[in-house]
Amino acid sequence: MADYFNGQTNLKIELETNVDLTSATLLIKYEKPNGATGSFAGTIDGSDNSIMYYNIASAANLDISGDWKFWAHVTFADSTIGIGKVVVQKIKTEGQI
Repeated sequence: MADYFNGQTNLKIELETNVDLTSATLLIKYEKPNGATGSFAGTIDGSDNSIMYYNIASAANLDISGDWKFWAHVTFADSTIGIGKVVVQKIKTEGQI
């Protein structure tokens, strides 16, 4: 994952799952540095159906600096659920090294 900054909107969170995501419901779940949790609706990458992504839509999406945890949560057409490995990404304050 690239460098991300608090309040940034021109970026994409991308997770590789190594499974075919066609016809599945995709979530990118997260845990903020303060322990709050939530999710973004994932979209299948057009060139690889095992990669999901979310384009950050609002400056409020990444609203706290610190270590965020992201992981894939996939509900397949047959109602089975797949959960991906956690990826930790530091969200920096603008101007921070």
